[in-house]
Amino acid sequence: MRKRVTRIFLFIIVVIALAYLFHFYFTHIEGDRKNTPEEALPTDQQYVWIEGPKTDKEHRYFFLSNGNYFGTGTVTKNLTGWSSEDGVYSKLPNTLVENNISQAYSDSKILYGLIKPMGDIKVTVNGVETEILHLNHLANDIVNLYNVEGYFIWFIDLSQLDNKETYTIKVLNTNDEVLNELVI
Repeated sequence: MRKRVTRIFLFIIVVIALAYLFHFYFTHIEGDRKNTPEEALPTDQQYVWIEGPKTDKEHRYFFLSNGNYFGTGTVTKNLTGWSSEDGVYSKLPNTLVENNISQAYSDSKILYGLIKPMGDIKVTVNGVETEILHLNHLANDIVNLYNVEGYFIWFIDLSQLDNKETYTIKVLNTNDEVLNELVI
């Protein structure tokens, strides 16, 4: 009887060890084996990549694609190099009204969108200020193709927010007066 219990115990230990090794392989070893984050970015469409926030192990990029799409994706570093993760995208909104946010997007890690600011503004989500990326570094032909002249990308890491059920997105001027509000 004692041998039987020992065998069952050893079997359980072996199964747990194999499950751990399987998980370790697919999260830390398996990947695209790219040397740089830029090499790991997808090339299956016509992308214009815009650098977003970075950490040592993850780089976020925003993109414009095929003349009318806007989205975000990440590349992560593992033991064999950089690998691309799934991204999210949607159609670019029609021409934006200044200081107005009509849509927001999420990939379950960040909340982001586009804005065409007029004057000094800030965008907040649930009272927390977002980061803003200027698109003024894009080439004129890209700006014209995508019709994004004067547009900025705003984004916030969802881990910074306490309430993740409802998002109140506000555009505020320098006096903290609400210029626009969107609740999603």
